[in-house]
Amino acid sequence: MDFDYFYNREAERFNFLKVPEILVDGEEFKGLSAEAIILYSMLLKRTGMSFKNNWVDKEGRVFIYFTVEEIMRRRNISKPTTIKTLDELDSKKGIGLIERVRLGLGKPNVIYVKDFMSIIAVKENDLLKSKNLTSEVKDFNLRSKENELQEVQNVDSNYIENNKSKYSKREYSFGENGLGTFQNVFLKDEDIGELQIKMAGELDNYIERLSTYLQSTGKTYKDHKATILSWFYKDQGSKKTSNIPTWEEYNKGVHL
Repeated sequence: MDFDYFYNREAERFNFLKVPEILVDGEEFKGLSAEAIILYSMLLKRTGMSFKNNWVDKEGRVFIYFTVEEIMRRRNISKPTTIKTLDELDSKKGIGLIERVRLGLGKPNVIYVKDFMSIIAVKENDLLKSKNLTSEVKDFNLRSKENELQEVQNVDSNYIENNKSKYSKREYSFGENGLGTFQNVFLKDEDIGELQIKMAGELDNYIERLSTYLQSTGKTYKDHKATILSWFYKDQGSKKTSNIPTWEEYNKGVHL
C-alpha cells in the first residue's frame, strides 16, 4: 500500500485514541502487551463518556459496559484473544487495571476501569513521608550533615518532577473506519461509544442493516449516526433520548 504524507494541519481532522505513556515506559507495566495497552485506552475513553453521563454506582464509582463482540469488531481480533487480553487487565487474573462485576443471568457485567496513576501517587506519598522523617533526623545532626541532607532532598524533589513530566500522554491515530459487511458505514469513535450506550448489544445489527441498505439501493446519507438512531427509535416505537439505559436494555449478546 502506498500511503500519502500529512500536509500542514491535516492530522487535526482525525480522531485520536490517547494512550498514557506510563503504560508503555513505566516499570510497573513492563509486562503489559501492546494489545492490552490499546484496549485499556479504549476502556478509559468509554469511562470518560460514562462520567459525562453521570453513569456511576451508589458509591460514586464510574462504570462502563463494553461487550466482547464490540472489542472483537473494533480490534479485529478473535474471541479467545479478546478474553485473554481482558484477563491480562483484570484485577483477579491480571495486573488489576480493570475490575469486572457479574450482575446475574441475562444481564451484562459492568467494568470498573482503575486509575493507572494511583500507584504513582502512592509512591510519591511514601517518598514524601520519607522526606519528612529525614527532616526530623536533621535536628540531631551537625550542620554539615544538615547541608548534605538538604542536597539529597533537592535531588528527590527533582526526581518527582521529572517523573511527573515523563507520564504525559502519547497519542495514536485510529481515524474513521468503514464498518459493516460492505465497509460503507462511517462512525467516529465517539459516535460508536454513544450508540453503544443507547443501543447496547443492538448496534452491530443496525450497522449491518445500514451497510446492506446503502449497498443495495445506492442511496447515501449525510449522517450515519443519525440514520441509525432514527431507525432504532422507530423500531422502539418511541423517541427515546436518554443516554442512560436500564439494566433490561443490556440483555442481548455475549458480555464481559
